[in-house]
Amino acid sequence: MAGNRVYSTYFENVTIAAVQDIFSIKAGAANGVILHQIDLSAGGVTSPAEIRLRLKRLPATVTNGSGGAAPTISATDSGDTKASAATVRANDTTQATTSGTAAILAAWQWNVLNQFTYLPAPEDREIIQAAEALVLDIAGAPASTVVSGTIKWAETP
Repeated sequence: MAGNRVYSTYFENVTIAAVQDIFSIKAGAANGVILHQIDLSAGGVTSPAEIRLRLKRLPATVTNGSGGAAPTISATDSGDTKASAATVRANDTTQATTSGTAAILAAWQWNVLNQFTYLPAPEDREIIQAAEALVLDIAGAPASTVVSGTIKWAETP
């Protein structure tokens, strides 16, 4: 197989009503991570509401958050049998921390009546090095909303 291996994971129908890490990807000890795509959607929403989202890079010593789940990771290529070395968490209400200085790479106001899709051009994809983390968090407590999400990434060689 040529190129980077691409992986995906998701969560479905999770009620979100507090500040939390929607997704966090911590790169393995030997490989970095390149972010490919993030999708979020809200179910059963009939009135507009906005959720503040931030994409952060956590360098140095990263401690994963807790209170959420470690979703199943799947390779997007059915012929790829190598497991991802990255650690993924979803919906952690105790957020990930770093001994370094977190960098906010992007920020959005997501109107939950619409799907949120982050699909950067290849030259604009965020890249983290081994043992660093990328975190999509909710910066302020939202109104209770049922959310589903997917994230895709590749590991660097």
